Amino acid sequence: MKQKVSKPRRNKWFTLSTILVTAIVFTISSFFISLAIIGKRAVSYYEQKAQVIIFFDKEAPEEEIFDVKDKINNPDLIESINYLSQEDALEIYREDFADSPDLISTITADALPPSLEVRALSIDSLLEVIEMINLEKDTNVYIDDVMYFKDVVDNMKTLSGIINVGAIGVISALTLITFFLIRVTTGLNIKLHQEEIKIMNLIGGTDTFIKTPFLIEGALYGLLGGLIASSLILIPWHLIVFYSQGADFWYWIAQLLTDFDLQFLNEFNPLFILIHYIIHISTGVILGVVSSYSAVHKYINN
Repeated sequence: MKQKVSKPRRNKWFTLSTILVTAIVFTISSFFISLAIIGKRAVSYYEQKAQVIIFFDKEAPEEEIFDVKDKINNPDLIESINYLSQEDALEIYREDFADSPDLISTITADALPPSLEVRALSIDSLLEVIEMINLEKDTNVYIDDVMYFKDVVDNMKTLSGIINVGAIGVISALTLITFFLIRVTTGLNIKLHQEEIKIMNLIGGTDTFIKTPFLIEGALYGLLGGLIASSLILIPWHLIVFYSQGADFWYWIAQLLTDFDLQFLNEFNPLFILIHYIIHISTGVILGVVSSYSAVHKYINN
């Protein structure tokens, strides 16, 4: 009697452990997937912002600046070229330092250089644009300085690539762990019900009738794991968003999310929450069914 009681109890704890581990795996996987998505959005954002800024001498005539603009304007390489006059530069300066009136009061338009903001079609074409502008700078006395952001984009691409490779490796390993854990748990339950399975076979029970409960069991493991994982991600995140509103550091984070086209993370978005739960639960159910099917195929057919 003691042995009969201990097996179900032991299996109960194994079942709970399976659900917990599945939830942890989904949480970690979701974290890495989120990092990969943010990395991709960051690269896309900085590629779109990939600029070369050509600063001109303060005394440079406008016609000379527009002449440079016409010379370098290659539609096969350049998306846009914007001219910023000294007055435009002052307006941007005032916006950037709106919280520091002392700095604003000391700067006039005459102190700021006119410039051309050049946006390349892509990070690859940016290299050719830089080379073309540097050649122009060597022969044009009105060009004071050239600033470009290739290194920023290159670093973001490298970081995003590392995150993507790491995410694929970690998620693959964790998925395999979950697969075998659900498979083992289902296999143990099948062994515990061997007598019932034999009886059902003897009275003419179909394979579908016998196997379906174990497939449902695996689906439930995945469903609960996905549900818990999604809750472990969404609830803390929205608590952080709620209690951080108005904080200085959160203003920076909110701006970053907006730049990366992820502004829905900065608010309570029912549609995003629903999709988040559906993706996690659906993935969990699919993984659970596949894992259980593997166990059923091995233990019931033999």
